[in-house]
Amino acid sequence: MALPRPGEFPASLAVLGLLVRQRDTIAGVRLRLAEEHPNAGWPANIVHNSVSSHVAQRFVREVGSRGRSGVVYEATPEGVEHFRERLRQTSMALPAMRDALRAKLRYVEDEDGLEGSIREIRVQEEECVRLAEDARNRYRKAMRSLPTGGAQDWRMRRDRALMIDEVKQWYDRAKGLQRLRQDLEDPGGERDTLEVEDRDG
Repeated sequence: MALPRPGEFPASLAVLGLLVRQRDTIAGVRLRLAEEHPNAGWPANIVHNSVSSHVAQRFVREVGSRGRSGVVYEATPEGVEHFRERLRQTSMALPAMRDALRAKLRYVEDEDGLEGSIREIRVQEEECVRLAEDARNRYRKAMRSLPTGGAQDWRMRRDRALMIDEVKQWYDRAKGLQRLRQDLEDPGGERDTLEVEDRDG
């Protein structure tokens, strides 16, 4: 299995974390992975491949069967330790700044190509807003189901912070795409300045 790039949290580690949390079938892990990381974009076979790899490394073992649901797996003590060690390892390296849309822009050679890129940016911008709204709706639904009147434990604080962060990340990405699109549509306009400290409260 390839080593992750700095700043990445690989699907294989997420799969192991789910099996550390509770034993499950491959189908069950696949559902939970989609719930925990709805926009990760991992390939459909990632759970099967990750579990197979973890079994080979003795991080995961078979512990039974649920009939048609398939084999049940759980993390071994070695798998639990490996997972916790990987969580303790923090990388100060920032993730690489590269995405297909911005890379393609560097190779645009005419006005028609630029207009096509602007349309593509607008589509991505709208998709980010949609994903932000989906994340906001998941957050609202989760908050309605929380018990009232009791002190929130660390899990609730963690989940709440992560859900809020997801909403903000999608909106921030949409705003970044909007700025890029506007600069392409109106070069030299009023926005043609770098305002690093321009932050929403």
